[in-house]
Amino acid sequence: MQLNEIREFLVVANYDGEHDIFFSHCSPETLKDSDRLYEVTLDLASEKCGHPVNREDLLIHTKILAVHGGGLSVRIYWFLCSQEHPPTVSFSIRKLEMRTAWERVRQLQAEDVTVYGKILKKTWSGALVKIEGLHGSIRTYVDKQKEELVVGKELPLKIIKVREDCNHVVLLHRSVSIRLRQLQVGQIVSGTIRGIKGYGVFVDIGGLYALLPTSKIFHPSVDHPNQFFKINDNLKATIVKLDPENGQVVLESCESSL
Repeated sequence: MQLNEIREFLVVANYDGEHDIFFSHCSPETLKDSDRLYEVTLDLASEKCGHPVNREDLLIHTKILAVHGGGLSVRIYWFLCSQEHPPTVSFSIRKLEMRTAWERVRQLQAEDVTVYGKILKKTWSGALVKIEGLHGSIRTYVDKQKEELVVGKELPLKIIKVREDCNHVVLLHRSVSIRLRQLQVGQIVSGTIRGIKGYGVFVDIGGLYALLPTSKIFHPSVDHPNQFFKINDNLKATIVKLDPENGQVVLESCESSL
């Protein structure tokens, strides 16, 4: 920041009052300089203070909640700034940038745009990346996938899930997202086993890792998948579940394959 620099800020705290109200026959453009806005806020501020408030002593900030055919739903925030009561207000550039970033990420997701994120670090579930100033996560399910993630490397990604309330963005590699769209429940696929766990087998079905759970292996006495499978074995199975939000495919083995 520099002295005398003009910047946009977001007011984040220390309002003297706030109130939600509906303004009929009003548009966002006409509300800004509307006498109705000041009249309503003066009445609300005066009622809260217990004495009349002058318009010159009032600073107003508004947030449009919804636009209806008959008017606007608005949240009004106000500050009192008389000589006896100078305002104490908190502003933030960072929160304004964050709000803009979340709006941008939601737009990119809606438009199915490929974004490029740099891997910041590896995690137990995959990797942490940065896009549009926000942190996002890429999930992986087998060791081979984790080995392919290199800190500092930039990847083409698709935004799968946006949760601003949890400060969470989930992403998939673009190639995985494209492959997911080519699949459907009931489809028989062939692949190569790349990982074996107690709960199931991970199968590479053309650049996408699918899980064949132990419970979906057609054999009455399966205790562990390594009783029947080895790494790099070929396998044919049926897709029983697709979860695009988490990049997961669940398989059910064909009886003839065992």
